[in-house]
Amino acid sequence: MDLIDRYLTAIRWSLPRAANADDVIAELRDLIASRIEDREESLGRPLDEKEISALLRDFGHPLVVAARYGTQQYLIGPDLFPFYWFSLKVVLALSVVLLILSGVGDIVFGGDPLRSLVRAFGGAWWSLLGNAGLVTLIFAVIERTGWLTDHLNRWSPERLPDLRDLKLKNERKSPWEAALEMAFGVGFVLWWVGLIPLPIAWSNVEGLTLTPDPIWVAMWWPILALMIARLAFNLVQWLRPRWKAARIGLNVVTTVSAVATLALIYQVGHWITASSATLPAARVAEIDRSTNLGIHYAIIVVGVIWIFQCAKEIWVVAMARR
Repeated sequence: MDLIDRYLTAIRWSLPRAANADDVIAELRDLIASRIEDREESLGRPLDEKEISALLRDFGHPLVVAARYGTQQYLIGPDLFPFYWFSLKVVLALSVVLLILSGVGDIVFGGDPLRSLVRAFGGAWWSLLGNAGLVTLIFAVIERTGWLTDHLNRWSPERLPDLRDLKLKNERKSPWEAALEMAFGVGFVLWWVGLIPLPIAWSNVEGLTLTPDPIWVAMWWPILALMIARLAFNLVQWLRPRWKAARIGLNVVTTVSAVATLALIYQVGHWITASSATLPAARVAEIDRSTNLGIHYAIIVVGVIWIFQCAKEIWVVAMARR
């Protein structure tokens, strides 16, 4: 019995304060005694100390047994976890997009390709880990404050998706694809307005300075408005696929606006000016030419992709209606 008393004492030390220790220990003592009695009856003899030790080991570690009498603790509970998981995927997708833009930007604007890739991927793990930790911390605070509980309690079956949405399965983007597009759009807007600086080598690359031409200042507001409208289109396409008129309207308007904006920018013919007080003039001229040539082809590719996406969306909606 000394072994049982030691076992129950260890449980008593680990019980939460809210539990009535005397009642819990009495209940556990009766339960253990019942198990010993059943075991002895099946064997036809009293149990020795090793057999009692094995029975207590099967009963559970004192810490585990004591934890059953406390309130279950979650860092992020099951009700909040779906919201946490979705937000985590969006934030990590946005982080990946920003890291890719950072690496590509370094390469396009004169950085060494290998060094730029190493720097981008070298900081990727810490960036992803830090963002994941931040999202987890925010949702842990929400879990502790119960901020989302009232919202979850107010849900209404009448707000569930219409059964007709099942027919739009082929038209609707997957959650992961939609999250990536939304993350890219939000990341671009935040970078464009200066809230998220990217480590793009605009200056001081081997004494080189790359200066944006005035066209970018002139087109700052149109590009910002275009990207915000595109975000609205992606949001409607993702969350309200049955709003076909709004989807087609926003798609056509943003595509036409994008093509017109790209055409105006393309007509300038020169978008970045390279200068240096230390590099040879021939080297500066070559950097200037290659940088603007890259932007030249990038404008064409972006325009083609935008038109293709618009045509694809109209085709999908038209085929679904047919």
